[in-house]
Amino acid sequence: MNASKYCFESYDEIKNVSAKDGKISFFVFNSRSRSWVPYFVYLPPNFSKERNYPLILFMHGQGGDETTFNKYVNEEQLNKWILDGEIEPVVIAGIRGDNDRENVQWFTPENESLIADGQLGEFVQYCQRNFNAGVEKKAISIEGHSRGAAGAIHYYLKYPGKFVSVVGIGYVSDYTLPSNKKLALQNLELLKELQIPLRLEIGTEDSFVLTKNRRCIYDLHDYLNELDLEHEFEVLHGVEHRFDYFWHYYTDEGLINGLRHLKFHEKARKLLKK
Repeated sequence: MNASKYCFESYDEIKNVSAKDGKISFFVFNSRSRSWVPYFVYLPPNFSKERNYPLILFMHGQGGDETTFNKYVNEEQLNKWILDGEIEPVVIAGIRGDNDRENVQWFTPENESLIADGQLGEFVQYCQRNFNAGVEKKAISIEGHSRGAAGAIHYYLKYPGKFVSVVGIGYVSDYTLPSNKKLALQNLELLKELQIPLRLEIGTEDSFVLTKNRRCIYDLHDYLNELDLEHEFEVLHGVEHRFDYFWHYYTDEGLINGLRHLKFHEKARKLLKK
């Protein structure tokens, strides 16, 4: 493998995945659509290949990569929430959206083939084979930040029911709004029927909103209301655009917002299993 060509010189080619439980690990895998793709995976404490786990796909924003989640989320905190019974064991994983980090778009044909091609995207199938994650029906969720939020919303609207729950935080990619509105209208009947839980968040101090008037998340919220599509929408006081500000925000209930997100996904899984 010519690692320098794919911009991840620090990674070796890894054929046998050896991620550790309770840790965030980094690897690359060889895909049909994008060749070598770097990714991260978090495995819960006491991970066992004898059981299946829910899968949460994380999509980073512009300028981010597969290390973004690890920079701001403490794996020991995730472990504690699971070991204390706050949430059930879960696998969290995400790919680098593009080697050109400034131009990442999650809805390109290449990325769609990794996330949602056919019944399941190539990366999702990879997680099923290697981590027993997202194997059971209605066990795959998406969470995205900034351009990753644009991606998460895109998949929610274009592929109704493929993902059990979706969280989009810091959605300021105004140029994607017309396409997302079109998708919402195009799939409206199925979206209403399935009622897949969607949560949208923006901060009061988001620089893109304040200095560039990027208001697509507000416009999308209004449009979803016009279409009578149920969703959660919250403006977080004092929160800036960065992912860590959203994740570590304390809710009115005294929860770290990241934990609230994980509970949101878990609640959606349990409701659909009834």
